[in-house]
Amino acid sequence: MKDMKIEEENIFMTRFVSIDIGNDALKGFLGSLDNQIHIPNVIAQAPDREIVEMEKNPLNALHVEITSSALKNKNGSFAVGKLAAKYPNNDELTPDQDKSDTDQPIIMLLTALAYDAVKHFPEEDGVIEASYYLSTGLPLDETKRGKAKDFRKKLKTSQHEVKFLKTPSLEGIIVRIKFEQVLVNTEGFAAFVDLTTNDDGSTKNQELIGKTILINDIGGLSTDSAIITAEAEVDNEYSNGIKKGVSTYLDNIIRKVYSKYKYTIKSRRTLVDIITNKQPEEQYHIWVNGNRVSIKEIVDEELSTLAKEEYKLIKDMWRNVPEIRFAYQIGGGSLVLKPYLTEINQADNNYPLRFVSEEDSVWMIAKAYYKILLMYLQNKGITISEVATTKE
Repeated sequence: MKDMKIEEENIFMTRFVSIDIGNDALKGFLGSLDNQIHIPNVIAQAPDREIVEMEKNPLNALHVEITSSALKNKNGSFAVGKLAAKYPNNDELTPDQDKSDTDQPIIMLLTALAYDAVKHFPEEDGVIEASYYLSTGLPLDETKRGKAKDFRKKLKTSQHEVKFLKTPSLEGIIVRIKFEQVLVNTEGFAAFVDLTTNDDGSTKNQELIGKTILINDIGGLSTDSAIITAEAEVDNEYSNGIKKGVSTYLDNIIRKVYSKYKYTIKSRRTLVDIITNKQPEEQYHIWVNGNRVSIKEIVDEELSTLAKEEYKLIKDMWRNVPEIRFAYQIGGGSLVLKPYLTEINQADNNYPLRFVSEEDSVWMIAKAYYKILLMYLQNKGITISEVATTKE
């Protein structure tokens, strides 16, 4: 702890945070829209780890013991994020799992907040007591099945403790986390909030107001297809979510690459970085025995198959709700599928598909959750300054 620089700004007695526990990564805004956190959604069982030299950045070496009554397994030791991606037997979420019913999203959430807490809450005898207002969310299909209430209760009423193990600068620190309030939003509608609201609460994209739009959120394990009506409400009848996203296809690519080249791509995140590399000469390429090898043919085969499935879903939505004016493709999956969906659409119905920027596709949901939290606090008459105190 002594090596970590405690921020000189106000230390909040209660922190306001938004966390999007995405299938590929946890994305969040901590205290403000200027303070982001991004942790790959990968964990690995790790009671201990052997190290030669401690990593410099704590986010690259999150090693924690978590005790929480919100977990099915009440206690465990884990490598989280980039560190976990290096483990051969790491865990990434699978399509048969609900975000609300599995331990991994909670492990990710508590680790991220514990990391935030060491910067913003006072420590006494190696223990930090941290209090949060949290805005998060669940996929549309889970909220339709009534999962949000139980998920909120599980987080709000449980006792949570995170102990940092062999994490640089943080080893031995214990963080106890309490939630003053938990907002569980629906991911699809949250995207609409971000599309139509500036950071200061004013309206943007005025042309979307009063029109029916489709927001297709293509994630790792699922696709949320939220139809937002002209009255700015979710169409409960035709909005839908399917247990299909890019993760299964990314896993297929990883297996095929290994089968053909005996080259191991260690995680889905690593593969996405290969596919979306900003350097054209590196995009779709791996290095095998020091030689540059293209995997584009394998990638094209898998992602074009998924794009056809996603396009079929879009067509079904337009058939059911013909008054849809625009269809926004968001989420991490939209990044890798954009060229394939665009090609299919141009050869077919040429729907008015819109794609958001790379940054928005990653951060849109987390940003929306933060905006919703600010609206909630405003309605309750709560301001950040009212709960802030300066560390003595």
